[in-house]
Amino acid sequence: MMEFIRTKTKGIVMWGIIGLIIVPFALFGLNGYLDGAVKTVPAVVNGTEISSAQLTRAVQSRKQQLQQQLGSSYNPDFFPMDLLRQQVLNELISRQLITEFTVNSKMAASPQQIVDEIKRVPQFKDSKGKFSTKIYARALKGAGRSKVSFEAQVARDYVLNQLREGLFQSTFVLPYEVQQLQNLLNQQRKVAYLIFDKSKYKKNVKVTDEALKKYYESHLADYRTQDKVNVEYVELDINKLAEKIDITDKAVSDYYNSNLNNYMEKDYSAALARIKDIRRRILNGESFEKLAKQFSADKLSGKKGGDIGFISKGIMDKAFDAVAFKLKKGEISQPVKDKFGYHLIKVVDIKGDERRIKHIQIKAVDKPLDLNAALRAKIRKELQLQEAEQHFFEDVEKFSNLAYENPESLDAVASALDLEIKSSGLVPRQGLKGVLQNPQVISAIYSQQVLTDNKNSDVIELKETHVIVVRVKEHQPAAQKPFAEVKADVAKQVALEQQKQAMRADVNKAFEKLTKGAKGRDVAAEFRNAQWLSGTFVSRRDAAKSGIPQAIIRQAFLLPRPSADKPSISMVDLPGENQAIVVVSDIKEIENVDTAESSAIREQLQRINLNTEYSGFEQYLKDNADIQINLSKDTEEDS
Repeated sequence: MMEFIRTKTKGIVMWGIIGLIIVPFALFGLNGYLDGAVKTVPAVVNGTEISSAQLTRAVQSRKQQLQQQLGSSYNPDFFPMDLLRQQVLNELISRQLITEFTVNSKMAASPQQIVDEIKRVPQFKDSKGKFSTKIYARALKGAGRSKVSFEAQVARDYVLNQLREGLFQSTFVLPYEVQQLQNLLNQQRKVAYLIFDKSKYKKNVKVTDEALKKYYESHLADYRTQDKVNVEYVELDINKLAEKIDITDKAVSDYYNSNLNNYMEKDYSAALARIKDIRRRILNGESFEKLAKQFSADKLSGKKGGDIGFISKGIMDKAFDAVAFKLKKGEISQPVKDKFGYHLIKVVDIKGDERRIKHIQIKAVDKPLDLNAALRAKIRKELQLQEAEQHFFEDVEKFSNLAYENPESLDAVASALDLEIKSSGLVPRQGLKGVLQNPQVISAIYSQQVLTDNKNSDVIELKETHVIVVRVKEHQPAAQKPFAEVKADVAKQVALEQQKQAMRADVNKAFEKLTKGAKGRDVAAEFRNAQWLSGTFVSRRDAAKSGIPQAIIRQAFLLPRPSADKPSISMVDLPGENQAIVVVSDIKEIENVDTAESSAIREQLQRINLNTEYSGFEQYLKDNADIQINLSKDTEEDS
């Protein structure tokens, strides 16, 4: 039993990390993530099983991707579980077939390519952006992965990406396709429209008690109190744990002294004094070349009297260039500062845009930063995090075990790890704040496990070093509001509905007149709540600058080509529940030869072709494979 719990806990931590790692690799290689007994096998592909555990992990990964992509807009109700499982299973089948294809075709990644791919993963880099073997090893350990299995997965994913890239390189787009799309993008249409404003129909409103009650009874769902929850939660955040760790001043000083190379700065003052003295000696008659050989830190040019030869702009540092290309032949510069120290620059010769330069370089020396209050605070925080990190993943496992073993309360978790149980208070869904606004957390709060069964949630990993468990302390379900309480709101809605009905009646009459040949201005004069905007040529490209509402532009370019004596006409809904009638009376074809635009269009069409080719390739493999699908409710372990 405890082994199951431990496996479950590692999975929760693991998927936060692996969910970030596999973004470049989509869902490739998921079949190695979880082993163990399964009740039902959702699919068998050419004799290879896709287990329920695999499918569960893949579905969870897809949920995490959706949550990351959509952020606060994520709503699990928009992604029905049955449909999500079917889509993910179909992808797993495709990937299994493609993996088999690459193996049979003897496609493989070299060791160096695998190393390069791993080094590109942002989660394996230190604060300076460099790959860290320590961070890499720690991340794999926290995820419960071995280097061998992870690197094998990276190799598979690399090959699959190379296969896709190979298909992309083999696709092509014909010149006429590019030209045709370019012409469509630049095509101009003469657009006029008759716009109707709902607010001008207030005089048509006649609200009666009977109408109000009828509307209320047919819209009961709109007049309910909000569902409210009081959420309790505990967090395990490495930053907050670190703040509790006491680091002595002596420990800070010892760390500073032991890692002095990490706390150095350039001392320019000595370099400036030296370069000024050298310049004074040159101006007093000493040889530039002799002093360059004696003092210049640039040993290569120093041996040649500071001569670095002819240079053009852009070769040297910007500060160096800015001075060197303003000096006249024979002139010696004032001290020039760059990131290394100071230079004296002498222009020896000028040929066109090039200049022959001699220089003397004096480097700034490194000196330790002062161990002031700010630096002490920075080092103290580093040491706190280092110490917290040593125990954090063990604490996460303990955190998860206690939450799982004591599902009716958070007391055991909080007590064992000295954590505070926090509460949201009784609030509606949109009233949840802070970490409770996270889409993963919201999804857990409103799950059956937490909301209905009153159990602790699973551990939710907000990021690699921040996890949370939630439970619902109190739930106040939505209830029907009585008519008397909402009568004023109902009256507003009934009035709006009557305004819209009156407006739509006018729109239909005006549309009929326009289609029979009436002029727009004449129709607008008859329907005094309408405004006629005369025709102007507009393209898809300059639509935003035209001032014409986007809904009208979209509809205008969906209409068929008008004839010489009959325009194309359509109705369209506008923001604010207003309406308009769109009239397209003429079209201008504009041929464009913009090569940059052509290149962008060609690449876009090529990617469309790639998706078509890749889908066809997948379908070919499926058509020639032995695939058994057994997806049923019994396999739904991720609900």
